[in-house]
Amino acid sequence: MKVIKKDGRIQEFDIDKIKITLGYVSDEVKQPLTFSDIDMVARKVERAVLESNDNTIHSSDIQKIVLKELKEAGFNYIAKRYDKYKKDFN
Repeated sequence: MKVIKKDGRIQEFDIDKIKITLGYVSDEVKQPLTFSDIDMVARKVERAVLESNDNTIHSSDIQKIVLKELKEAGFNYIAKRYDKYKKDFN
């Protein structure tokens, strides 16, 4: 699966990047997610991305999936900070 970045670059989908970002953001807001929480959210995100049945996906669509999964798991504050982080640094 290829990811189309905001600037048009194309990269391989890498779930580890999402895991790292989730860990960073949750630590930053002093609500650290456990490895188990991060893995659970990441698996759901990866499943949703792969179920799109497309060869490419836009990074903004991945961000929406991450936000949805965080909220569904009850991590609303982390979702809010993740969204801000992605907007500020991408």
